[in-house]
Amino acid sequence: MLQFMYLLFLQRVYLRRKYFLLVLVACFYMASPLNSLADGAKPVMTVVISREKKLTPEHDDYYFSKVLELALTKTVPTHGPYRIKLVPVMPITNRLLREIELGRVDITWMPYNINAPARLIPIKIRLLKNLSDHRVFLIRADDQARFSKVKTIEDLRSLRGGIGSHWPDRIVMEENGLPLVLSLSYFNLFKMLASSRFDYYSRGVHQVLPEVSAYADKGLALEQELLLRYENPVYFYVNKSNTLLAERLSLGMKIAMEDGSFDALFHQFENFAWAETMLERGNRLVIPLSNFSFSDAPQQ
Repeated sequence: MLQFMYLLFLQRVYLRRKYFLLVLVACFYMASPLNSLADGAKPVMTVVISREKKLTPEHDDYYFSKVLELALTKTVPTHGPYRIKLVPVMPITNRLLREIELGRVDITWMPYNINAPARLIPIKIRLLKNLSDHRVFLIRADDQARFSKVKTIEDLRSLRGGIGSHWPDRIVMEENGLPLVLSLSYFNLFKMLASSRFDYYSRGVHQVLPEVSAYADKGLALEQELLLRYENPVYFYVNKSNTLLAERLSLGMKIAMEDGSFDALFHQFENFAWAETMLERGNRLVIPLSNFSFSDAPQQ
């Protein structure tokens, strides 16, 4: 009988101790900063983008990714933490836009296009300021004299340009009657220019500087006298139903512009600084083009 009473006592002590430990763990969990319900912490926002994992600073996507991170970081106090998830690169623009429509990718960056899918909306803050409105030419180094004779758009129409078949700039060039040779490959266009398949390769002023260095040994050079200009703002695009991300990006960009951090990031890039200096000199002949796709966009 005494043995039975002793076993019963031990069982009660064990159950009380187990209950005490459970209560202690529950209290610790509720007090933990990891418990967002208890302390009001916001959940982590995952932002899915299509981009290569490793990029050099010369790559366009490197800069745009940094701007995205800046905007998201500026809004951590208001919208909570974030993480960026990379998915495989989708070089064909229409496919990427479709992925955003379906909600499998959250955001991309591209020039404004009035014909973009209806379910996508641009965050109308210029990511490249006015640099994306200006283009210069890569040419064969011994062809400068031919381009020095170009004074009007009619003169330019006597030459053939090379451009990506899926690039928005192609539409602008075609609408302005400029003859084009198309390629799906960015890299092949340099080879095609060197082999005289066309006469010039139109490049954004913010893009061309590293390309001049990279392809000098192929006999290519920067054309020295001409400048194309048309409205061509580059914006972030998101699914119109993703209102939280759209609001966050808009707020984050405005904060970064007001506190100077956007300018600080912008001027870290040598090719941007070079482009701004070149435009400030004003010593090139400007050939204006019409961008009919931009007619309904606000002039920011």
